[in-house]
Amino acid sequence: MKFFNRDFNDMPINTTSVLAGKIRAFGHCILASSIVLGSASALAQDTEKTEEEKKADLERIVVTVERRSQDIQDLAGTAFAFSGEDLKAQGIQDITDISESIPGLEIGNNQGNVEVWIRGIGSSNNTELGDPAAATHLDGVYIPRPSGIGSAFFDISRVEVNVGPQGTLRGRNATAGSVNIIPWRPAIGQWNGSAEVEFGNYNHRTITGALNIPVNDVLAFRVAGIKTDHDSYYNDVGPLDLELAEAADNLGLRFQALYEPNDDLSIYMSYDFAREQGTGYTGTNYALPLGLGIDPDTIEDPRDVVGRGFSPIQDTIHDGFKLEVTYDLGKVKLEYNGSYRDLIYDYQAATPLSPDFPGVFDALAPLDQALDDFSRFQFLTDSESIIHELRLLSDDDASRLTYTAGIFLFDERQQTFLASAGDRGGFFQGAEFNQPNTDTDSFSIYGDATYEFSADTRLTLGLRYTKDTKTRQGVNARYAFALGGFDVNTGNPFGCCMGARVGTEGFQFAGFGRSIYDPDQNGDGNVSDDEFLAFYFDGIAQFGDRDTLDDIFANGVTQGGAENRPACSDSDVTDGLICNEDGTHSFAVPISPNNSITVQDGLIDNEFVDWRIRLEHDLNNEQLLYGLIATGHKSGGFNDTFSDPTTGLTLAPTYQEESVTLFEVGSKNEFDLGDIPTTFNFSAFYNDYRDQVFTNLLSVEQALEFNSGAPVDPLDATPGALVVSFSFNAADSAIYGMQFDGKFELPYDINFNWTALWLEAEIENSQEIQDSRFQADVAPDEAVFQSIDGNRLPRTPRFQLNASLSQIFDIGSGTLDYVISTGWRDSQFLTIFNSIDYQNPDNPRRRLDDSVDAYWTVDAGMGYTHGDGALRIEAFANNLFDEVRTAATIITQFDNTRFFTRPRTFGVRVRYTY
Repeated sequence: MKFFNRDFNDMPINTTSVLAGKIRAFGHCILASSIVLGSASALAQDTEKTEEEKKADLERIVVTVERRSQDIQDLAGTAFAFSGEDLKAQGIQDITDISESIPGLEIGNNQGNVEVWIRGIGSSNNTELGDPAAATHLDGVYIPRPSGIGSAFFDISRVEVNVGPQGTLRGRNATAGSVNIIPWRPAIGQWNGSAEVEFGNYNHRTITGALNIPVNDVLAFRVAGIKTDHDSYYNDVGPLDLELAEAADNLGLRFQALYEPNDDLSIYMSYDFAREQGTGYTGTNYALPLGLGIDPDTIEDPRDVVGRGFSPIQDTIHDGFKLEVTYDLGKVKLEYNGSYRDLIYDYQAATPLSPDFPGVFDALAPLDQALDDFSRFQFLTDSESIIHELRLLSDDDASRLTYTAGIFLFDERQQTFLASAGDRGGFFQGAEFNQPNTDTDSFSIYGDATYEFSADTRLTLGLRYTKDTKTRQGVNARYAFALGGFDVNTGNPFGCCMGARVGTEGFQFAGFGRSIYDPDQNGDGNVSDDEFLAFYFDGIAQFGDRDTLDDIFANGVTQGGAENRPACSDSDVTDGLICNEDGTHSFAVPISPNNSITVQDGLIDNEFVDWRIRLEHDLNNEQLLYGLIATGHKSGGFNDTFSDPTTGLTLAPTYQEESVTLFEVGSKNEFDLGDIPTTFNFSAFYNDYRDQVFTNLLSVEQALEFNSGAPVDPLDATPGALVVSFSFNAADSAIYGMQFDGKFELPYDINFNWTALWLEAEIENSQEIQDSRFQADVAPDEAVFQSIDGNRLPRTPRFQLNASLSQIFDIGSGTLDYVISTGWRDSQFLTIFNSIDYQNPDNPRRRLDDSVDAYWTVDAGMGYTHGDGALRIEAFANNLFDEVRTAATIITQFDNTRFFTRPRTFGVRVRYTY
């Protein structure tokens, strides 16, 4: 097979723009990859090449998925690559949009958390206890929490996606594969820059710029930035006219330096900064229309919703430093990679009441109270991670043996906070998860070597040892105060006025400012009502302007309340409810027995070994056969701590790591079909997915039974009992299928690319698991343990297809090019329950529906490059026919919340380079 070992990270801006149109003529951005160009030094030699040689170079697709520069047709495995120019041409705005272009890849945004799934392997556990199963990298740096990474999606050379476990090279938590966003690097000896403006629907505005600054013959800097704004993709059909979720106010900056004092030493440093201050992601809760029996397919636009409370507020800052030092020792290179990253994710919202449907306002009656419900939640995460990696790399041309060996150290320190406030409630005033210390340490040592038996046959062996340790300290709390007025007719002390206010305008949680983490302040082993109230108030920095809960408890736990109580109405008096002389209700204000405060203290300590073996053989210079076996692991974890009421002991049950073993055989081929240069690749794969972790909601009694190994009584969940999120190794799965991809270089500079995937993904050997779509303390007869053997894994459409058509042609004053790309996804499920209603299998309730129908998407782009390429104008449309589908869903006792793919976006951009 042909092999090109070229360093393409220092591609200068002006060359990129000049050749942007030509790139599209030789394999546009879809499927097995896109074009990656050579370095500045390589381009300087182009004048000595023939036109045929130049074309051949442009056709090559160079990737670094195995941490070496390699032609993708020489890669004995499955990978995809996209150039930054090609992504922009189709209007792809961030990493989540790429999933429509790669079969088997699913990238969703779940309340600001980027979730990556590759061929059915991934994770939706976005808490501090969870880890991704597909590793995301920015400029080669592992990103443990990829929130806010979309705003780093500018001035990029390419995006690479490697499919299958990457245990020996990419390492930590890469059981599904890896995604690497690779920016352009500085070019020594060249002054160049670019400026670009973009306008589109939803009042979209983007300004992007980059500047390459050569200081001298050994040092260069590069600065780049982006500012993006657009209005919300949601529309408030209610009277409040709020700006709702998915508006953007984003800023991204990147500073880089490259120092090469001689041929042996290279020092690269970078700093990137991203800030997102839009309105985040709330999704749309379908619970109301589904509960009324309304067909969700009749809801015309899922983003037409009734807003309440206030506009969502997001403030995410994600920044980081990287240092890369490479020193050539002769036959080997020594490379050090160090990085520091900091993510602060802060999001507050009140979810919309309902999507729009006929009669929605009648269903929400009394409407004024529903609109004025400030029940809010806040996510707050601070993740600081440090990576040190030392690698030894052989010279590719030194001998028949090429190898990489290294040590990898990862350290993450997290603070996490999640809280809710139940406005207008009588029994529930909120919950809080406050974890000031969640620490993760990971150590790995690895080696990976390829030996060339002959010019045609190579064997690769890889081995990696990993040790992960995670600890956590914090507190979980549930607040339930029984608040109500006395009804003299029934004797019910809570017969009315279940409307204590909390969370209105001006309300602020204390968040990380909490000072009390152990509610038992006097150390007597019990939490008194006064200690409970002190703990609750310590978690609130400021009550809202119209809150009443603070006044009700102003004098502690009392019978009768305090000075500020909801007023009696005429109907209350008529109905026989007791009112005070001042016109307010007398309140019964006990602390509910269903309150809980649990101090958290968890520990896991995992160690495991990953390995791979691969044999590859060139039938000739254009045909490669290969077979490989590779393994990967995702770290285990622990559950929230809870107390055993019979023993008084606190428990934090653990779960073990997941593992995947991939078996794959394939072939890559280049040949002429008549006079048409053709590429045709295929592979068959089988993933043995072991000890898969599922997360469910259980009552404490059920969790205790499950942890002890005893048979679980589904009725061990009394109304009002404490419910916990419980993760456990629940099942094995078999994932297998075949992938085909190819390219035709047709006459008139027309290119046609395609990829097809057949994917099967079946759950096997499952434990019976609790149906988490029902809450154990509300519907214990439904929240029972069920078999999911034979169910299909979520996010695994059986058949998937992508194709693109592109062309370039001269028009005298410049060149014109276009690309049309399409993707098809078969129907799929988004949860492990596959929409099954175990109680009504023949007439399933719509609330349990997690299916997504098959659909097509079409993207299109057209560009004009004037003269020598300094000026370029582009038009694009992403999701041309506005096919909006559910990308993620949350189904619980009271929710059917759905997050959607991006609606149709279109626009124009103008770029000038020099």
